[in-house]
Amino acid sequence: MGIVERRERLKKQVRSDILKTARDIAREEGWQGVSIRKIADVIEYSPPIIYEYFDSKDKLLETIRIAGFEELRGEFDRIKEVYRDPEKQLVEVAQSIWNFSVEQPEVFQVMFNQDGAFVQSKKVYQQELDITNNPVWEMIARLRPKAGEKVSMTYYEWWCLTYGFISITMTTQPKHAIAKVESIYMEGVRRFIRSIM
Repeated sequence: MGIVERRERLKKQVRSDILKTARDIAREEGWQGVSIRKIADVIEYSPPIIYEYFDSKDKLLETIRIAGFEELRGEFDRIKEVYRDPEKQLVEVAQSIWNFSVEQPEVFQVMFNQDGAFVQSKKVYQQELDITNNPVWEMIARLRPKAGEKVSMTYYEWWCLTYGFISITMTTQPKHAIAKVESIYMEGVRRFIRSIM
């Protein structure tokens, strides 16, 4: 491996370490406890080195937000390939969103500006609400083949139901009670799906 490749690999590793450390701190202390200085202290780099990768905490959080949506999008694409029935696909998508929020709450918080993880940019929301090559929009369209433009409205309602329910739950419920709410969430999803068929 040449010097250029080694340097590039090292840069990717440092960037990954910065993101992981930010998430680890947030999981322990909340996003208010995350700062460039604290990240630098944990990974034993100086703050100026961190700023070479992320020129602000906002840019770091935006990167985490984008990665969270990309991870979910990959899961939605996988679900679309594994299951043929759009009703089953949507149930699985809803479950995957729930699982993601429980397994990676600190990322979900960044995705929806919770717990002090405020991100200025709304760009990723516009991308996710765009219906072009959107697996969830396609699932809804298959479920409502004659609905025309109402599919986009239903997709927006889907967003409000799934992400909104989880966001409100994370904001209002103590951590130990969140698992008990999963069945209510999934029943709400099933009722919603039945209502649009």
